[in-house]
Amino acid sequence: MNFPQPFRLRIEFPVTAACALILLLVFPRSSGAVADFLTPADPEHVSLTLFASGYGSDKYGTTHEGLEIEQTITNQLAVVGRALAYQVYQGTGFDSPLLPAPRSSPRNFGRLQGGIDLTPIPGASFVLLGGEDLGDSHAPVIEGDGSSWLLPHTLHPLNLSFSANHYYENEVSNGRIDLRAIVLSTANLMLLAGAGGAIWGGGSVGQAKGQGGLDFGVFVRRWHLSFDLQTGYGSSHYYGLLSCSKRIGWDD
Repeated sequence: MNFPQPFRLRIEFPVTAACALILLLVFPRSSGAVADFLTPADPEHVSLTLFASGYGSDKYGTTHEGLEIEQTITNQLAVVGRALAYQVYQGTGFDSPLLPAPRSSPRNFGRLQGGIDLTPIPGASFVLLGGEDLGDSHAPVIEGDGSSWLLPHTLHPLNLSFSANHYYENEVSNGRIDLRAIVLSTANLMLLAGAGGAIWGGGSVGQAKGQGGLDFGVFVRRWHLSFDLQTGYGSSHYYGLLSCSKRIGWDD
């Protein structure tokens, strides 16, 4: 089945590591797993993903956009490069590396990251990235993303996605996690629905804060185009998060 690029979500790093370990232990691994990890990819695959996202609440408003390039090395290993631009219009929130400031004008920064993408089994991946912000935020950041498709051969497969960030600018760690099911699948598109949320704290935020709500997604197969919406309530009061991505791939 041709699944969409998973909607990436963030949780604290210890939880991310635990979830990644569970994925490796729970799912059956083939006897050739080590050989697959060492075998050069044939054909090699290059993918370009363009994405944009916007978040709004009465306490925090931000948008970001960027691109990601991924090149396979072996059957289970790829290298990843990512470049993003962020705009923060008001406040600080779950994904902001900025320290609180009295400024009312938007604050802007870029982010450059690089790392690896591990695919231990079909349908599961773990991405580890490191990089640095440039602009109004100008400090290192580390990120770990993971996802897996559960019950892939059933009528309604589930996608578990999780991710984590730590910002050295304000010493805040954040995270999001989603669990969504494919509720409708046709030759042209897939519809997904589920629930997700975020948690963040430490550094300038102090005590942990959180939010959660319902998730909805649309994946257009022909164009490899995804739209995702989450809406709910939490520390930032009522909020909405809208994301879209477009993926292009080439085989060498």
